[in-house]
Amino acid sequence: MNSQKADKKRTEISVIGSGIAGLTTAFQLGKQGYKVNLIDPKVNSEINNLNPKNGTQASLGVLMGNVYKRSKGRAFLLRNKSMKLWKEWLAEINYFDSNFIFTKPLIKLANSEKEYQSMIELSNNKKKYGIELLDKSSLDFWNSIFETKLIGGIISHEDGRLNPTKLVKSLIEILDQIKINKIDKNVIRIRKNSDLYDKRWNIDLENNQSINQDYIVICSALNTQKLLKPLGYEILLEPILGQVLELELPKKICNWKEWPAILNYQSINFIHHNPNQILIGATIERGTNASLLEKKEMLNLKNTAPKWMINAKIKHEWSGIRARPTNEPSPLLKQLEPGLLINTGHYRNGILLAPACAEWIGLKIEDK
Repeated sequence: MNSQKADKKRTEISVIGSGIAGLTTAFQLGKQGYKVNLIDPKVNSEINNLNPKNGTQASLGVLMGNVYKRSKGRAFLLRNKSMKLWKEWLAEINYFDSNFIFTKPLIKLANSEKEYQSMIELSNNKKKYGIELLDKSSLDFWNSIFETKLIGGIISHEDGRLNPTKLVKSLIEILDQIKINKIDKNVIRIRKNSDLYDKRWNIDLENNQSINQDYIVICSALNTQKLLKPLGYEILLEPILGQVLELELPKKICNWKEWPAILNYQSINFIHHNPNQILIGATIERGTNASLLEKKEMLNLKNTAPKWMINAKIKHEWSGIRARPTNEPSPLLKQLEPGLLINTGHYRNGILLAPACAEWIGLKIEDK
């Protein structure tokens, strides 16, 4: 073992939080050869969509990266990098051998002239990303489905969806394979170590346990504020609720083969889930409790909902709390001081942006 590899093996890093940001950060750092702890009281709990343990599992797993209208800036660079990394990561984690696939494509529908003009510009600028306008036959199909007169639409052949429940399970499995240590405890506080000859940071856990670490990466959404305030950092985050409804339709409405992995219409995502079942979801609501009014508005589609939505039965519903930065761009990627970093604030596009954010953390630690 060369000195660099030995140094990494001695370097201990704790990642606090086991949502998508924490899981992918632990994965990235483990691949780089570091000794990693993943700390979350629910890290070993059973994973299922009907009782989500965090905002990640209550999401729809939409990867809307290439269809993003900008072609420069921080948000574009994070999306562009993440789309490339997801291809590599899917192969590395062997999703294809465990019936886990990245389903494509993604279709967006426009019901305003302004939105459609933006789509025309996007299709002209991003043909190399597999983006094109919908043809007349496709548009006629969606008009019949939504019982309306759509102005146009766009298809992104390389965007799509990763099933969040399967994704989390697969990431947990690979973390076990690369020997990431999972600690299912609450973090009471973090503090600097006063012993100059010891590791830089101390993490106090419940039941009077504590560990010394070289680095701490906080990926714990709203809990970030509580952990950092005693250290003098004021990180402002507000709760945002993502809602998902599983609708059971009264009868078959169409040939499901026509449906893409993701259909986006009026900022709501639609997914063909099972025969005669559709998932719909959006990140639309502030606060921590799902509102009946917001749910009704999502189902109503601004008074344009087709009969099959109006007559559908809500089979299941779930929601997840995400953290949104109040005065900074999302997500927050910061090195606050030597050995203390944050990767949080993924209130929207969390699964999409996770690989690029994890890589950013890994590069910061490499550049120490």
